[in-house]
Amino acid sequence: MRKVIVSSPGGPEVLEVSEAPMLEPSQGELLIRVAYASLNPLDNHARADRIKWNHPGYPFTPGFEFTGLVEATGDGVGDEWIGRRVATNGGWGGNAEFACIGEHEAQLVPDAFSWKLAACYTTCAYSAWLLVHQAARLQSGQWVAIHSAAGAVGSLLVQISKSVGARVIGLVGGESKFDFVNRFQPDAVIDYSKDDWPDQVKKLTDGRGVEVIFDGNAGPRAPMNLEAIGALGNIIYFGASAGQSPAVAPSLLVGKSCSITGFVQYFHQAVSQGQEIEATHQALESGEWNIPIEREYELEEIEEAHRAWEARELVGRTLIRVGGDLS
Repeated sequence: MRKVIVSSPGGPEVLEVSEAPMLEPSQGELLIRVAYASLNPLDNHARADRIKWNHPGYPFTPGFEFTGLVEATGDGVGDEWIGRRVATNGGWGGNAEFACIGEHEAQLVPDAFSWKLAACYTTCAYSAWLLVHQAARLQSGQWVAIHSAAGAVGSLLVQISKSVGARVIGLVGGESKFDFVNRFQPDAVIDYSKDDWPDQVKKLTDGRGVEVIFDGNAGPRAPMNLEAIGALGNIIYFGASAGQSPAVAPSLLVGKSCSITGFVQYFHQAVSQGQEIEATHQALESGEWNIPIEREYELEEIEEAHRAWEARELVGRTLIRVGGDLS
């Protein structure tokens, strides 16, 4: 079977597609024939050794999030799984024709979901809902600024924030992404690569700043969020696509009585009682919310996909086609 291997940290050039022996599921596992894998930011960060949390170690096969058909089961797992469509995330291995996952890691895919949607909803949809409703507890009439609003999570954050009646500012890296974000009807779009973006935010909010900032970028420009946040506001970091940010002295938070918090999907899911599952499935099935799947690469093009992500050329969600639409 074909699989991608990362033997040591580095740039996209360290990704190798090679032949490997066929897998067999161990006790408690499912053998998955992979249809599509999402190009999750964690695939890029793990490849380059930019993360420590949940890093699979080297060598490893990327594919943090993927979907496919159950082909076989290991000891202790019922045969009722065989032939079922499942989605999974967090276990890696999706950039291969076959992957093994624990039974507890598999989620049955709703019948109404396409194969492509099945490859990406368990991270970006759940994270976006939990950020809005649980982490921020965003309210109607509040102003929110969303970094990387042209990304998969960002574009969903725009849609879900609008659904609660919030006033939304989409922040993007360049005017070339304005049209894409405007598809989701934010109240305004601002180029955050310009140094005056906090001033533009304050102008839109009559000088007050926003109540909430969602930031999956972090990086060296992250302290600029403190200029754009309003009194009693909350800056929520859920990623670091632009790298680690400088340390923030607590005294900088005092003047506005604002807060900085972090977000990991799995901690919030541990206490959400599944609310994000029901809410996002209904909205995605009805078309109320949309995960924009904008680009697709073949498994052999994995290096090109990672290069495009590193260059910040991609919008929405990008998929790696492995087996394609399976039957």
